[in-house]
Amino acid sequence: MNLPAAVCGIAIGLALVMVNSLAQALEAEPVKAWDALEWSPLRLETRITPDKVRAYKDAHDEELATIAYLFALPAFMQYRQRFQFLSYLDRSGVADPLGQFMLLRHPATPQSPDVFPNVDTLYGAAFLELLEQPMVLTVPDIPGRYFSLALLDAYFYNFDYIGSRTTGQGAGAYLLVGPDWSGNVPTGIDRVIRSPTGSMHIYQRIHFGGVDDIREVTRLQDHIRLTPLARFLSPQGSTQSPDLATYMTLNPLAVDDPLQVLAIANRHMTQNPPPLQDRTLVATFEHLGVGPGRRVPVDEAARRLLRRGATRAQQIMASLWLGERRSDSGWRVTAPVAGKRGGVGGVALHAMHQLRYIGINVPAETVYLTATNDAAGQPLTGGRRYLIHFPANELPPIQPDKHGFWSVTMYDAERSSLVVNPAKKYAVRSADPLKFSEDGSLTLHIQPEPPGDPVLRANWLPSPGAGEIVLMLRIYLGKDDVVAGRYSPPAVHLLP
Repeated sequence: MNLPAAVCGIAIGLALVMVNSLAQALEAEPVKAWDALEWSPLRLETRITPDKVRAYKDAHDEELATIAYLFALPAFMQYRQRFQFLSYLDRSGVADPLGQFMLLRHPATPQSPDVFPNVDTLYGAAFLELLEQPMVLTVPDIPGRYFSLALLDAYFYNFDYIGSRTTGQGAGAYLLVGPDWSGNVPTGIDRVIRSPTGSMHIYQRIHFGGVDDIREVTRLQDHIRLTPLARFLSPQGSTQSPDLATYMTLNPLAVDDPLQVLAIANRHMTQNPPPLQDRTLVATFEHLGVGPGRRVPVDEAARRLLRRGATRAQQIMASLWLGERRSDSGWRVTAPVAGKRGGVGGVALHAMHQLRYIGINVPAETVYLTATNDAAGQPLTGGRRYLIHFPANELPPIQPDKHGFWSVTMYDAERSSLVVNPAKKYAVRSADPLKFSEDGSLTLHIQPEPPGDPVLRANWLPSPGAGEIVLMLRIYLGKDDVVAGRYSPPAVHLLP
């Protein structure tokens, strides 16, 4: 990401949130007919009363409070997820939980706590504090299947990937260092990867073909390892375990006020100063008490201002989620800048993405399309029968040489969880033994009961007897049209 692109993203993000607040501040003034002779880009209004000056400033500060909350929210989310991770491993008696993978050994179920979990890959996650010590990530040969290790900074931006798309299927050793590290690169390291922040985390995803493939995937999980640099250089190397209390002082699970969110985000930003391309933006709202080294103010008027900004930020995120761009057939399409720093939508879009799809991949890795309505615009509802018909030339375009794949997964619309069903079948996957028609087309059946023809059961996605549902089409390593957001899946059709 270069600086001009980041500045462009900041400008667009500012514009997104500033218009309504300024309009509200001025709406009490008499509406005058437009007079081009009275307006000039070089004119600065100076004959205004002190009350009006204060009104202008208050309106501007509320705009900045909105931007501050949008910027701070992903930092809070990263702190929160790390807190949950460390709490779980600490309770489990794991020594030195920072720098170790927590591995999920089984596919997600309706009881999984994650929002919109996938049933395509087994997950692993690790949190690192690179200012404490650099780490070496070693990966074995992983032939014949998709895998990825997404590297995310303290603000939930993906800054690098190791895996099928970027480094291929072969083994490798990668030195992970903090933003200011300047040591010597030892023999045996394939690449040095510099994190923009001292805190970072890794999401590990390995594709499994079916239940009988799980054992092999767990074996691969066990051979993806993190080692402190000193221990990599010598088995007797001295390492220092970070003090967990440093990262768990504030409890993010008990917040009930946006000011608490900002206080936790401030602590996280202090430990992880924003990268250079974000600092100009942060400097615009630091005077409100949000940013690295800042404290949430005690003055009640200032606190009310921050709460109003948080409320406005939540409204903006809701509008971005509900107003996500739709394909020609009605599927919502995640933005081409998802998971990346900068770009159209800026901090507002990034904050919304972390609320809806925490840790979202960049589109070059995975594109997520969601359907909440059928072809007629009616909400998808349990108890009804639907189908999705893919003509032979409209199947999700993937990169088979890099082991790309796709799946359609069903979720409960209210809880964003997998849907309970007797068959315990939560997705239709390209890895399944799907039944294609003679012309190469594929029809998926979305309904409570299985199709009458047993051969079609692989094409069946069980739905509940009632309640609204969401379908998510994931395309891993899609071709250019997918990554650019030009691919439009067929609509979901209600059957009589």
